[in-house]
Amino acid sequence: MQFLRGDFKGKESPLRPPWAIDEALFTETCTNCGDCISACPTDIIKPARANFPVIDFSASECLFCGDCTAACQPKALLRSPQREPWSIKADINEKTCVTFQGVECRGCYDPCEARAIKMPPRLGGISIPLVSDTDCTGCGACVSVCPVDAISVH
Repeated sequence: MQFLRGDFKGKESPLRPPWAIDEALFTETCTNCGDCISACPTDIIKPARANFPVIDFSASECLFCGDCTAACQPKALLRSPQREPWSIKADINEKTCVTFQGVECRGCYDPCEARAIKMPPRLGGISIPLVSDTDCTGCGACVSVCPVDAISVH
């Protein structure tokens, strides 16, 4: 089935809302009701193929408020203290990020509350952003503010 979607190796999974259960079980459990979409205060949960919810960081970030999990009656989203919301991290494309081209920019650094994006000083050059995988929560705050769409979260 993934082959028909252009995922020829079958490795790409849609980015589901935080605390989503395993993908195979998620697609069996989710009723496509849209309650998680309506509950999201930042409107980052969008309907995708077959109305399954996916995350779209193009306009905002995840607050990890849990409103989507509270709204999920079939329990395809299960929040618990033992489970991380997800294991996604931000990634900066060095080919499109303007700081790697010598242009000063701190667009991704400023909104990162977790301080996962570091801007260490460089002798003889401008600071370039580095993502700390241990600190990144995958909230997506850095995505929508990037002027050149150099940041992805996966």
